[in-house]
Amino acid sequence: MNIKNQIAPKGLEFKANEFIISDKYATILTVVSYPKFISPGFLSNLTSMAGIKLVIKHIPLPFSTISKMMNKEIAELKQRYQEENDVTIQERIRQDYESLESFISMLAASQSHIYDFQMHIMITADSQDQLISKKIQVKSYIESMEMRAVPLSFEMEKVLKSIIPIFPKQDIEDRIGTPIPSNTMAAMYPFIFDSIKDPGLSTLLGVDFSGGVILFNQFLYQIKKEHNRVNANMIILGTSGSGKSTVAKLLLRSHFRNDSQVIMIDPEGELEDMARLYQGDFIDLGKGGEFGMINPLEVILDTDEEEAKNGLGYTVLTRTLQTLKAFLKYYSPDVTDDIVTLFSEVVIDTYRRFGIDFNTDFTKFNSQDYPTFKDVYATIKGKLLSMTEKTHERDIMERLELKIRPIVKELKYYFDGHTTIQPQSKFVVFNIREIMNADENIRNALFFNILKYAWGMTLNRNVNTILCVDEAHVLVNGNNALGADFLAQIQRRARKYNTGTIIITQQPSDFTDPGIITQGKAIFDNASYYIVMGLKKQAVEDLSKLIDLNDNEKESIKRYNQGEALFVCGSRRMRINIIATEQELESFGSGGGL
Repeated sequence: MNIKNQIAPKGLEFKANEFIISDKYATILTVVSYPKFISPGFLSNLTSMAGIKLVIKHIPLPFSTISKMMNKEIAELKQRYQEENDVTIQERIRQDYESLESFISMLAASQSHIYDFQMHIMITADSQDQLISKKIQVKSYIESMEMRAVPLSFEMEKVLKSIIPIFPKQDIEDRIGTPIPSNTMAAMYPFIFDSIKDPGLSTLLGVDFSGGVILFNQFLYQIKKEHNRVNANMIILGTSGSGKSTVAKLLLRSHFRNDSQVIMIDPEGELEDMARLYQGDFIDLGKGGEFGMINPLEVILDTDEEEAKNGLGYTVLTRTLQTLKAFLKYYSPDVTDDIVTLFSEVVIDTYRRFGIDFNTDFTKFNSQDYPTFKDVYATIKGKLLSMTEKTHERDIMERLELKIRPIVKELKYYFDGHTTIQPQSKFVVFNIREIMNADENIRNALFFNILKYAWGMTLNRNVNTILCVDEAHVLVNGNNALGADFLAQIQRRARKYNTGTIIITQQPSDFTDPGIITQGKAIFDNASYYIVMGLKKQAVEDLSKLIDLNDNEKESIKRYNQGEALFVCGSRRMRINIIATEQELESFGSGGGL
């Protein structure tokens, strides 16, 4: 059997700078210049680009040959230095020959092997136009890496043969190599640094594709500077059953064991067993009434001492009014702007009746000091009684009364009353499972009301806090930009209070709705970490509008098995396998894991 006949393409046509192989258009770029400094994993991003193949050949060179070449080069540089009149150019030449001298000394001391390093980048496409476009993209990327690559005109056949091992050596190989020491060459390879071993209180998430451990510290920014790891915010994405819950529970378990405060909104009741195990608070707000109540009108002190000193205490009430308007929009998505505006005025009047205005010192208030929706409804009824004539304002007030009436009637056990919960532990779970199958507007309003309260629990700078929000897409829709903006504000302000967020969703499409795309991007942009598990095709396309994904990563995400994920950790990105021990899975309780 002739191996060449077996692997031969259906057709092969060579042109000056490209060729056609079977039904594909192709070209090969040969790298002819490299940067002065090579960082570990230098080629990792280049190898992950779709539609290209990287071919590397390294041929051993004797040290004596390299020494002669470099001594000759040094002599030429020194002569140029003497002849050069321009001081700037002269300084560059001096740096070059001193660098070469230092390089030779290093080689002699370490006895590193030297190789004739040859690198080719083969680009393929379905059409000539696609090939041209991809070639421009690749060359631009290579230039950003301080390399230079060119197609060797009228040498495509020889270059192709040189990268296929069944062909003999081609004469072109004697003209294209660059001498590189073995340690520098090793640093170029893309698979040498995928493991993460963060210092400090870290979580063992699993392993990378080459078996390296992923030891991850979500609060690394507090003890060490690393590029693009500037906060403790994380977003976990994946379809149902992909392993999102396991990742989240591993992180929550680790944070609690490391003495962080952990606060979770749990729509499915999965964390009840963990809460019991860790002697935490499992607050069943989905049942309402005697099980727990959060007053939507209670003010959250989202301000610090510095803002208060600067006279910015008024922002506390301003933010409260914004969140109340967002609450109304969740509760009644079809509410018009004129009703929302009047609602805000009515709430301000109600607060005023309780001695609350923009100059109030809220640090002296407790839960019983705030008005409830019953008081807001009383304000509305009082204003209606004073409006004896049929006016446009009365019409709006009547429509507002119709909106608020159910809150103080059939929904009073969820929304009308003073806050009754008093969490005492460092592991707090807000469960709303009982209401997840209720009308969407009621569920969403309760979800948002809990999030506002949970955020208020994270504002103690003396302790690290994790705020975990599952099914976060519930809070984000095109009809409620105010709600999406609140979540984006949490992402922006969390670091200020030594808080890290874990936002979990299976629907990135909700974050790309045209009505809230600005807030959606802000939510994602203010995260240092992403764990992307298996997603459907459309979800992957939507996600690519929020974070950078190359073609290779997009295709991989669609095919991930349970427990596999793309981990974006600051500026590093790698495929990992989530691993939980039997003991860890047991600690998750009946909610389970993978």
